Amino acid sequence: MIALLLVAYIIMKDRTGGGLDIEKMDRFRFFLVFLDEIKSWNFINFLFGNERITSLSCESCEKLSWYKNSFSYKNDGSCYSVILHSYLLRVILDHGIVGLSVILLFLTRVLRYSGITLKDSFVVIGIVVINGLSVSSFNSVFFVMGLLFVIVTDTYMEKPNLLISTKNLN
Repeated sequence: MIALLLVAYIIMKDRTGGGLDIEKMDRFRFFLVFLDEIKSWNFINFLFGNERITSLSCESCEKLSWYKNSFSYKNDGSCYSVILHSYLLRVILDHGIVGLSVILLFLTRVLRYSGITLKDSFVVIGIVVINGLSVSSFNSVFFVMGLLFVIVTDTYMEKPNLLISTKNLN
């Protein structure tokens, strides 16, 4: 726990330019832009998100202008949800709570179908959601490889006779 807190302190200090001012952290700025984008949403928007391929407001793109490399290729100053650098914020903005729920339920069904316990499924989903606070989460090849590893490892751990026949060991 102490090592985890130390690592968190070092990362936060590095991301804020030496201090511990959370308002200087880019992830906090992304979250504020996200809040600006959804402030006029109605209930349906919260459920299903924006219409597809909706660019962020001009004000939001201006606030995130230091990430010009992530802007649209149109070179007109427009930017899209990918600039928020958080998978969870992007999914909610583009697909709403229903879209995020479908993704999480699908992952739960895949894990449960492969024989992983509900408790272990929640651990995997928790890790993915925490990772979703950053850029990649489900969009990462590391997620897919990790998911395959968890599914295959759990199958072999539960059924060791799939790897080695115990009759040959005697």
